[in-house]
Amino acid sequence: MSHRAVATIDRKALAHNLAVARRHAPESKLAAIIKADAYGHGLVPCAEALNDADLFGVTTVDEAEQLRRAGTSKNILLMQGFIDKADLRRIAHHNLQLVVHRADDLAMLENEFCKIAPTKPLTFWLKVDTGMGRLGIKPTEVERVHLALRRQPWCHDVVVMTHLANAATPDSPLNSQQLLQFARSCQPLTEFAPETSIAASAAMLSLDNAGDWARPGIMLYGSSPFAWSDSQRRRDQFDLHNVMTLKAQLISVRQHEAGDSIGYNSQFICPRAMRVGIVSIGYADGYPVTAANGTPVVVGNTRTGTVGRVSMDMLTIDLTQCPHARVGDLVTLWGDALPVDEVAASLGIISYQLLAGLGGRVLREYC
Repeated sequence: MSHRAVATIDRKALAHNLAVARRHAPESKLAAIIKADAYGHGLVPCAEALNDADLFGVTTVDEAEQLRRAGTSKNILLMQGFIDKADLRRIAHHNLQLVVHRADDLAMLENEFCKIAPTKPLTFWLKVDTGMGRLGIKPTEVERVHLALRRQPWCHDVVVMTHLANAATPDSPLNSQQLLQFARSCQPLTEFAPETSIAASAAMLSLDNAGDWARPGIMLYGSSPFAWSDSQRRRDQFDLHNVMTLKAQLISVRQHEAGDSIGYNSQFICPRAMRVGIVSIGYADGYPVTAANGTPVVVGNTRTGTVGRVSMDMLTIDLTQCPHARVGDLVTLWGDALPVDEVAASLGIISYQLLAGLGGRVLREYC
């Protein structure tokens, strides 16, 4: 490996995980969520690997345009709606689907699309806040906003959607409360029989209410949406395959004595004589500076852990149990042998943050 840090992306694993998603929501169409540069894996290469999905979900118009420039003709949904009215011209031009989560947007949509009529009527996804407490119109507004959208000449269809706050905690009573609230919100729309969308990854894997559209995200990238402590719901239990393997080079191997301090703020003091390795990845590459001593890594086939504070460009690991490790050897930060979910749990964060936060200096290679 000539580059200092490389993330290898397994496109076959992506396609496999999409097939797993279909098995868990066999009656639903799938919106593959590839926002945030496909959770740090690379937007266009992942879109190509996930081409069997029925739709792509992104956050920004820029992401959608990147897909269009790459030749994607598949429907694309802007999950966060539009930010500025200038977005609407681009949305119309690229025939994008759009989440509407504010009742106040109706006036702006009507005003702008009267000026720049889309070449084809657009599909809107009406988001209902049933308990997440973030984006979404009130359940009492659903009928009015739905009808207001449907009567517009630039509206082809309206999908009604919600987002479950506690799907990663399947026993939470809020799940059933949200599902009931959503069903009640849709009751006045019976004559239109609108398509619905409820489940993202966690709900797909734990509940039976995917809706007409399911929205797999983190599961596509080989990570379980459930806590690592829930051993019955780790990725292997769902037949999810690892997608990203992150490795970096050992650039120095040193012998330290008992009492020596390692790194900034002397976060680690050697309790004994020990071999220590310097790995060419740091917080500027997306590896969290908050990593505590002992955060797991793998050298060859041996598990060991970090020592000392993570620096901007490097981190330090204990090589006591790796006597044959040499400069130029590769250290696995996560991958097949070390699940990203386990690393995230040891850091007190979630895998989404590790994957999506991986920096641009890390080379992505695809296999």
